[in-house]
Amino acid sequence: MLGFAWLTLRQAQEALRNGRLEDAHRLLSDAAAQDHKGSWELFQQLAQGFVQRGERHLQADDVEAAWNDLLHAEQVGAAETSAGKLRQVLVRQGLSQVRALVQAGEPGRALEAASQLRDRSVHASELQLLEEAARHWSLAREHAGRGEFAQAIRSVDQARRAFQEPVAALDQFRGELEQRQQAFAAQLGQLHTAVEQARWRDVLDLAEKVLAAAPQHAEARKARGRAWKAIEPVTVADCSPRLAIAPPAEMPQRFLLWIDGVGGYLVCLGTKITLGQATADAFVDVPLFADISREHAALTRDAEGYLLEGLRPVQINGRPVSRALLHNNDRVTLGNSCQFQFRQSVPASTSSRLDLVSGHRLPLSLDAVILMSDTLVLGPGEHVHVCLPERKQNVVLYRHKDGLGIRYGGTFHVDGHACKDKAMLGPSSAVAGEDFGFALEQVGPRWLRV
Repeated sequence: MLGFAWLTLRQAQEALRNGRLEDAHRLLSDAAAQDHKGSWELFQQLAQGFVQRGERHLQADDVEAAWNDLLHAEQVGAAETSAGKLRQVLVRQGLSQVRALVQAGEPGRALEAASQLRDRSVHASELQLLEEAARHWSLAREHAGRGEFAQAIRSVDQARRAFQEPVAALDQFRGELEQRQQAFAAQLGQLHTAVEQARWRDVLDLAEKVLAAAPQHAEARKARGRAWKAIEPVTVADCSPRLAIAPPAEMPQRFLLWIDGVGGYLVCLGTKITLGQATADAFVDVPLFADISREHAALTRDAEGYLLEGLRPVQINGRPVSRALLHNNDRVTLGNSCQFQFRQSVPASTSSRLDLVSGHRLPLSLDAVILMSDTLVLGPGEHVHVCLPERKQNVVLYRHKDGLGIRYGGTFHVDGHACKDKAMLGPSSAVAGEDFGFALEQVGPRWLRV
């Protein structure tokens, strides 16, 4: 056994000389090597090697790698002084990052960064205050999304007290909450009246206004679903049986997807889309009723992902950019306040979704924009592009060389014709299943309807 330990220590020394720290750590972790009298000195060298490499990573702004090396050094349990200095520097940088995220109006990301520091055994009192401020801010957003504006404002005030210094983004958010609260109260009363009187077209308009102020308001969403079922949008085609199915027409680059009882979506098929202000005399793929330029930014899908290019001021997670790749849950701000969240919730699909989170809106009663690459998944759970909570299995729209197809494990009808498992869709098809239904509507170059 001693002979094997000696050999293991020799191998560990060689690994240390060549900078293969992980190999040296693995060798020194062998039970026989740990009992050898020469292992202590090698452990000290190994810990110092991790610290020195961590310092080099830090100088190269690779903070994640620096943290990993520090944790390895601390696990070895030697070189306490140098490891402690590196930890102090990394903790200061981590706290500065959390503080900057809160100041930039990104409480969700601030909480993620704070949680990561907690996982790395950081217990500074400053971290606790920053977490408290970010938590109250996030809670305020949740309250506001549900229309609970009084609770939202109270949470904002708690966040301000926890942060202990003025935060311009938080003060601005509080002012926006007060404005949204005033509009929301009046419009919600009108919505209730319209529902009681069964004025369903008015209900659609008023529900859209209420949801612009409180996107997750349950009553408004339910009222909108009732209105859609009551008046059936003109986009739903007649499902009476026909003698033959015409070959599908070529799909346009954009179309509207109306899902019964769920909502409406703008689906973009192009690899590049433009975003800008909704005006009658200008064309962009995604028109927004917001104080932004007529053509403000562009999104391009390629093999690496989605590239955002700002033609006018753009921020990603509070940081100004002119060109950057987007990641799941990134928040993009156009101009001063028009903000959407970029989501890629289906791991097997490169399609993505843009959710407006700032109270601005698209034309018509639309809930989101879907950038469809290969598939569009409708169904229950989290890993879908559109949630259909009452469904037991997914409904998948997919792109095909002949146009757009649907895949569903069961029977359904397309434009009145019975189908099973798969079928092709036209640019204005209506689909009806046992417990779901949706319709497609073509979108022309100009489709603004206020």
